[in-house]
Amino acid sequence: MKSFQKVLLALLILLVMVPSAFAATKNYAQTRYPIVMIHGLTGAKSMVGLIEYWYGIPAKLKKNGNDQVFVATVSSFAGEDIRVAQIEKFIEDVLRQTGATKVNLIGHSQGGFTARGYAALHPDKVASITTVATPHHGAPAADLLVMLNTYVLQPLAPSVTDALVWLCETFGLINAGANGLKLEQDALGSLALLSSEGAEAFARNVHGAGLASTCDGRRATYHSGVMTNAAGQKVAWGYPMFSWTGSGAPPGIRSGLDLLDSSCYGLNAFRLVTKYVLGKGDNDGMVPVCSALFGDVIASNYYMSHMDEVNQVMGKVPIGTDPVMTYVTHANRLKNLGL
Repeated sequence: MKSFQKVLLALLILLVMVPSAFAATKNYAQTRYPIVMIHGLTGAKSMVGLIEYWYGIPAKLKKNGNDQVFVATVSSFAGEDIRVAQIEKFIEDVLRQTGATKVNLIGHSQGGFTARGYAALHPDKVASITTVATPHHGAPAADLLVMLNTYVLQPLAPSVTDALVWLCETFGLINAGANGLKLEQDALGSLALLSSEGAEAFARNVHGAGLASTCDGRRATYHSGVMTNAAGQKVAWGYPMFSWTGSGAPPGIRSGLDLLDSSCYGLNAFRLVTKYVLGKGDNDGMVPVCSALFGDVIASNYYMSHMDEVNQVMGKVPIGTDPVMTYVTHANRLKNLGL
């Protein structure tokens, strides 16, 4: 009889605990402020209207309780003079739609520059900045392309540059159009920004908080200050900064359909060139780990390529890697910080 009573008591406890645990899971990623996700070079909310850039990530965040995730489309190819103006309009719509006063910014690759550029103009409207594999100190591929264009193509075959620019910008216009937008493109502007020289100029002139001059240097994890608003009032602002990045994912740790993902082979090849030929250290196939470090570094050794970091191509990622849950976990981190 006593055994039966113990079993009954245990069942009653489970009946009380399970619903509360389920509720906690349902609200796991529910942040106080909306999340705005900003794509990188070549990107859009929906790539040519067919494939989500942030493949499966917004849906997973919503499934875990966050129904305030907004995915932006800005120019696929442009510098931040153009992209920041576009994200300003997008965020104003988000704030008006939700009634929120701030947003959590998450930018992948060049999207991190766009987030930093917006924060420089509107620090009081930023709850946090998170950058994912953003080349804050420049990308070797961009440096190589700048050198090729400056010293080879422009002197010898400027028409080749013109043709490549036309192709990139046409793709950007198609991308924007597929998302119901008409956006200005500037391929050479994006190339200049992503070079080492352009990235350092951006840090010097626009937003340099959260960075260090060396890989192991000390980085600020919180940026704050006081500004004067439109009404002439002094307003204090402040926000935490986060980042994470991959350090590459060779084909050897992939299986099944992921072995058909051609991006992993190309990015792995450039990963090896970047590390061993250019001497830039570990990287995700596009961005050196050192260049991606910003604010509070969540991780710098995820087994992901530059495309794996946004769950591409179409969810085909390395064995044991779950980039989608990386974002869900981070949303919970923001939630626990009251953001």
